Amino acid sequence: MKNKVFSFSGEKGFKNIKKPIVFIHGTGMDHSVWTLPTRYFLRKDRTVISVDLPGHGRSKGPVLNSISELSHWLIDYLDSLGVNEFSIVGHSMGSLIALETSAMVPDRSLHLVMVGTAFPMNVSEQLLEAAKNNEQTAIDILTYFGYSYSARIGSNSNPGMWMIENTKRLLEKSQKDVIYSDLKACSNYSDGLLSAKKVEGEVMFILGENDFLTPAYKAKDLISSFKNPIVKNVRHSGHTLLMEKPNEVLDYLIEIL
Repeated sequence: MKNKVFSFSGEKGFKNIKKPIVFIHGTGMDHSVWTLPTRYFLRKDRTVISVDLPGHGRSKGPVLNSISELSHWLIDYLDSLGVNEFSIVGHSMGSLIALETSAMVPDRSLHLVMVGTAFPMNVSEQLLEAAKNNEQTAIDILTYFGYSYSARIGSNSNPGMWMIENTKRLLEKSQKDVIYSDLKACSNYSDGLLSAKKVEGEVMFILGENDFLTPAYKAKDLISSFKNPIVKNVRHSGHTLLMEKPNEVLDYLIEIL
């Protein structure tokens, strides 16, 4: 299995199985969205596993069609590495995978961080249809509504980056049917509230106040299903928090991890 999976653990590769931080990307993306936090934690001598999901980025294999399948796959991958306890961080679709993984092995998941999440994570029929037909429209919708108003007109605290175009190019690199499969998996996931009650580790939500794809208020019931979760609201950020407000997201990750 390891030969079919790409994950980033630093220049020296995966060396230490002790309590790694596992990063899970969102729809149509890959491990590169976690570049800032992975580099930070590696410099602090933490073990990091930033993974490309099956059929995404550099990972081989068929795309999986449900959050449950993806979570089982992730647990199998961690088992193949010899990892027992871990902390897990997920963005968007990745947050649902992180949740379900933590619920499946609650005694092994030390921390759960859900970035840009909601439950249920409903996807509009228009977007699903466009993605099913592999239309550019699907990428345009995800990109446009993935950012806050200010980001759409070029506001960026990190100079030299064209946020929207970078995200669009990353989504365009995804293989045929990947975006549709991912969106469908998010839309069909129905176990969030039940799974939240099984989680034993410390939980944090990092939510964009101007998130149009997964509005913060739609995470309310999920938040209430956990025991004493930490909730961080990121001002002036949309759904793509890792691009819009990378420093704030990193600060919150440092706080819990």
